[in-house]
Formats: sequence, C-alpha cells, structure tokens
Amino acid sequence: MFGIIERLVDWLGPAFAVAGYFIVFAGVFADRSAFLGLIVPGDVVLALGGVFAAKGDLFLPYVMAVGAVAGLMGESTGFWLGNRYGRRLLTHIPILRRWGADLSKAEDYFARNGGKTVFIGRYVSVAGTFLPFVAGMSNMRYRRFLVFDIPSVVIWAVGISLLGYFLEHQIGTIDKVLSRFGWGLLAVIVLFFGGRFVYRKWFKKKTKDSGASSSSSKSSSSR
Repeated sequence: MFGIIERLVDWLGPAFAVAGYFIVFAGVFADRSAFLGLIVPGDVVLALGGVFAAKGDLFLPYVMAVGAVAGLMGESTGFWLGNRYGRRLLTHIPILRRWGADLSKAEDYFARNGGKTVFIGRYVSVAGTFLPFVAGMSNMRYRRFLVFDIPSVVIWAVGISLLGYFLEHQIGTIDKVLSRFGWGLLAVIVLFFGGRFVYRKWFKKKTKDSGASSSSSKSSSSR
C-alpha cells in the first residue's frame, strides 16, 4: 500500500489544492457504496486529506466533516443496495447460490449482533467494505443500522484525518498504521468467533454427551 499512497500524494497534489474536498468525498463514498475500496481504500484517501490539510491546502475540520458525511452516505447506499438487490444476486448468480441457504443464519446473526458488528466493522480492513451491503441484505432495520453507524463513522473520520495531519512527512507510518490495524482487528475478530464456534460445537457437545452417558449409566445401575 505504501506505493499507492506515495503515488497518490505525487499525482493528486495539484488536484487537492483545487478540488481536495471533492476527492475526499468521492473516494470515501465510493469505498463503501461501490466496493471500490478494494482498489483504493477510503481511509487512504481520507488520510491524504489530512496530509494536505497539514500542508495548508485544505482546512482540517472540513476534511473531517466531508469524510464523515461521505462515509455515512456511502454506507447508507451500500445498505440500500444490499437490501434491494442482495437476495437477487444470491438467486441469479450461480457462484453465489450456495450462500442463499445461509441467509437465514445471517439474518439471525444481525438480529442479535448487528449493532456491534456495524460499529466495529468500519475499522476492519477489506471485510468492512462489504458490511453495509450484507447488513441490508440481512434485513437489518435501517434506523438501528444508523444508530451504530453514525458514531462509528464520525470517530473513524476524525481519527484518520488526524492521522494524516500529524504524520504529514511519514507516509510509510500512515501505511503501516492503516494496514496493520485493520488486518490485526480482523484477525482478532476471526479468532474470537472461531473460538466461540469451536466451543459450541465441541466442548458443549462433549458436555452433553458425557451428561447423557452418565445419566444412562445411573439409570441402568438403578435397575
């Protein structure tokens, strides 16, 4: 990612001086609404907004505000796309049909854990790009989605803008913080839910089996 950030600073320098806020808005919005974050993550574009604010080309509070508004609009668009077209994709695209059977599980998951998933998902590397779409496809209520999404996006926009602002001359450090934090958080989440799955599938099953065997042995001995 360092090569991308370095090139963007060189390429977009003149453009940021003229249309920096538009670039920040477009990059962040596209990240969450059209999955373009898989190519150039929105947090990279927002961090660049902070970098150019430190250079005096932009005003830092405006960068934060534009990033927050673009993030909310982009995630709302992704939510709407998932709510309207997600199920159709599962039924009409052959490679995705096998996931259709698990849709009820996704709905149940978002009914129980949707709020915290939306809040944390903003900070989870590439996986977070698909989260609003999946939340909408899983019939999560939009009002509940916003309750958790708004504070998450605001915190994200302020934090990433400040990161770029204070690390203006340390592009490599910006890259390391953004990439390692996102992937690290993703690893923690995978380990957490993987551990819960193993616990429920194996340890609880063993407990039930041992309990059933002990009760059957007691009943046989009483006879």
